[in-house]
Parts: sequence; C-alpha cells; structure tokens
Amino acid sequence: MPSHPSLYQINTRVWIRRFGPNARLNDVPEAFWDFLADRGMDFVWLMGIWQTPDEAIPRYAFEPGLQQAYAEALPDWKPEDVIGSPYAIDRYVIHEKLGTTADLVKLRKLLNKKGLRLILDFIPNHFHSESALHKEHPDLFLHAGEEWLQADSFTFYRNPAGQITAHGKDPYFAAWLDTAQVNYFQPQAVRFMTEQLVQLTDVCDGVRCDMAMLALNEVFGRTWGHVLENATWPHSEFWEQAIRAVRDKAPSFTFIAEVYWNLESRLQHLGFDYTYDKTLIDRLKTRNVDPIRWHLMAEPDYQDRSVRFLENHDEERVAGIFSRQRSEAAAVITSTIPGMRFFFDGQWEGRRIRLPVQLGREPVEAWCGCLTARKLPLPKEPWVRSVCPCSWHFYEELCRLTKDEVFRIGSWRQLSAEALTNAASLLVWEWRLGPARRLVVTNYSEHLAQDVKVVLPEKAEHITWRDTQSGQLTMDGVLGVVGPYEYRIMESVGA
Repeated sequence: MPSHPSLYQINTRVWIRRFGPNARLNDVPEAFWDFLADRGMDFVWLMGIWQTPDEAIPRYAFEPGLQQAYAEALPDWKPEDVIGSPYAIDRYVIHEKLGTTADLVKLRKLLNKKGLRLILDFIPNHFHSESALHKEHPDLFLHAGEEWLQADSFTFYRNPAGQITAHGKDPYFAAWLDTAQVNYFQPQAVRFMTEQLVQLTDVCDGVRCDMAMLALNEVFGRTWGHVLENATWPHSEFWEQAIRAVRDKAPSFTFIAEVYWNLESRLQHLGFDYTYDKTLIDRLKTRNVDPIRWHLMAEPDYQDRSVRFLENHDEERVAGIFSRQRSEAAAVITSTIPGMRFFFDGQWEGRRIRLPVQLGREPVEAWCGCLTARKLPLPKEPWVRSVCPCSWHFYEELCRLTKDEVFRIGSWRQLSAEALTNAASLLVWEWRLGPARRLVVTNYSEHLAQDVKVVLPEKAEHITWRDTQSGQLTMDGVLGVVGPYEYRIMESVGA
C-alpha cells in the first residue's frame, strides 16, 4: 500500500441501481473495479451496505425536515424512494437487497486481486431504535429510569424490549430518533462492539468509523455523565482495546475515523491509520490562503494520516458551491498533499446536488452545457452519468498525474513563491522520489499573480521544469503569470 493512497466512496444502495433496478453486488461488472484501479484508487468504501429495519422506515424517515430535504434534492421523490438512514442499522449483516455474506467475501477477493481494498462502515455510537439487538443483547444499550423518559421524551424512549433507552446523540445536538445509544461505560457493550469489529475482518479490509470520537471516554462522559452519575469510568479507551484485538487477528486491517473537534491526533495515537481532515475543506471554503498554508505545516506523521476530501455524503457537492475553476484548484490541492486522497462517487462527473442518505434514488441533473463541454468527448463507460464533461476530463487528467509513484510514495515539502502581485495567494510544494521531482503551484484566489518565481532552497541548482498540461519549459521556477484559481503541475526534465 502506498504511503499516500486514494479512496473512492460509493453510496451503495443508490449507485447499485445503475446496473439494473434489482441489481446486487454480484451484478456489478468487473470492468467497474478495473476502472477504479486504473485511476489509481487503492480503497473502495461501500457505504451503507448493512441491514436496516425497513419496516421502521415510515416511523422515522418522513419527519417534515427530512421531507423538505428530499424535495430539494429530488423534486419528484416518492415514498418508495425512501430507504432509511444507512447509519441506523439493525446489525452488521449485508442488506438483503444487496446480496449475501458469501457475495461480500467474493467481492473482497476480486477487489484484492485488482489491488483494491474494501472499506465498510462501522457505526460505534448506536444501532437502530428498533434493532433486534434490544432483545438479544440488552446490556449493549444505555438505559435510564422512568423519570428520564418523563423529563425528556425526545432523547429517551421505550425500546421494543420495553426498556427505557437513550437515543444516540453527540454532546452538541439533539438526539437522532432512529437510533439507540450504545453504553460505553458498560463492559458488556465494549466487549460486544469489539467482537463486531473482529468479525468484520472476515468480510473487508478496513472500516470507516462513523463519528469515531463519540466513543472516547471524555466525550461519552460529557454527553451522558448526567444520566450515568453512578457509573464507573473505564480505565482504558474502547478504541485502544478494539484496535488491538482486531490487529491481533488482521495486522493490516485499516481504521479510518470520521472525527471533529480537534480530536484527530487523539484518535491517531489510539491506533487509527487515518483521520478526517475537516479543517482543510473548511479553510478552502474561506478563500483565506494563510490558514491553509499554516494547516499544512503540521507534523509529517499527522499529515500522512489525514484524509483529504472536498465532499462526501455529509458535505455539500463541491461543484454546487464552487465555480468550476475554484473546484479544480481545490482538487489539485487535496490531491497533491500528503495523506489519503478521498473522492466521492459523482465528484468526478461534476454532480452538484447532495442527496440525503435516506433516499435511494439520485436525481437526473442538468448537463452543464458550457461551450468547453461541447467540445469534449463524453465518457465511454456505461455507468458514468456525467453532468459536466469538463469536470470529468479534469479528474481523468488529475488521476493520471497523481497515480505516479512520486505522488504516492515520494517525500513532500512545502515551498514559497515570490511575485510582483498576489504572492500571498500562492500555495507551492514539491514532491521527490529519487531523481524525480514534481512542483505544484496553485493561485487559490480570484486575483492575478504576476512575475511568479518559486523559491527553491537549493540556490546552486538550475532545474528545468516541464508543465504537464502545456508542455512548456521553464527554468528555476520562473512561472510568469498565474491566473485566478490557476494551477501548474510540473515535472523536472530528465527525471
């Protein structure tokens, strides 16, 4: 596995319909996986494959706020399009509409042969409010007395086994009504959740852990300490125990954390291979370049284990909030810095609409129809539904460039640039692998940068660079004009 791998996220129950109205994982053509491998992907995250209690959908998935979100994303939505949240699961069994456990094992073997590793969801904080586990494993959940239900019937409810139970939540927002909270101050719950993770090593190569920080003792205590006043705090962290148990069985199993609140380093220290870098996308949205530059000055080990993304199922589509030029510049930034490069299905095609996770059908989006797009060939792959051929062409080229080993296993350093105007908006870095060198310069602003010259620490060196797009040669990092949201990816000549 390269030091700086790439991951492709798929909203499985929506995406699978591209291969037929009743398609299952076995119906996905092998050519699709070849397509991802050819573009330098290393991990495939199949989001939302676990069994959910479909009979409970009418009770939880039609509240007014959700219906408004459905109408905004999919104006012609119908009740049958609603499949419920993939993050309120019954248990860790593949959804019956996607296939069987044997199908999942078969797919994993196929992916591994193609150099791809399979990532699946792990949702540590909760299960569905009506999960069968309430009767099978009652000690798994956070229970409370009658007085809590009387005082706060939004956060607490009576589960199918008749016990008063807390809905899942975090410290800052209201409870999620379709979920039931796991009690991490209960040893039986810690053992059960650890066993679930160990069992997942039989069907996948790693897990993306939803809201992973909620299982930390400090966070869990801050959320639920007022309810569990007499509980004994654990002496160790769940993640430390669970990751150790998994690695005893599968040493190369990959842990990816969705994490916020400046707890990324904490989870890395507990054993996570990669942690979300929400800070980067938030700063890319502000147009203030200095905070981006400062963020990339963190310790190398932290950088290498950060997940760099522009969009995912929780974030707005980048094509919907940025201009095309700005989204391309942002993609160059996230794809050419250390860490895991993360792409969401539909990002390459230029999709603009974020779909609520409870919907099982995606909208047919209007083609961009710009003059440039009309001159570009349409994608040949039958599963690609390109909204913007310009975006598709851009990502095809970006994937081709960044799957080069220099970007995947090379060493990275941030540089600076001088300019007559707008030097503060230039982001500059270099990759090296043996004699090979790559120079990336991005003007992340709406203003022109003139007389740009990259400051190379090796004063005595005279290096000729070739622009990978235009083929133009330049000496010693002298670039001239770099336009608004323009980027240059250059290779050293002779390397």
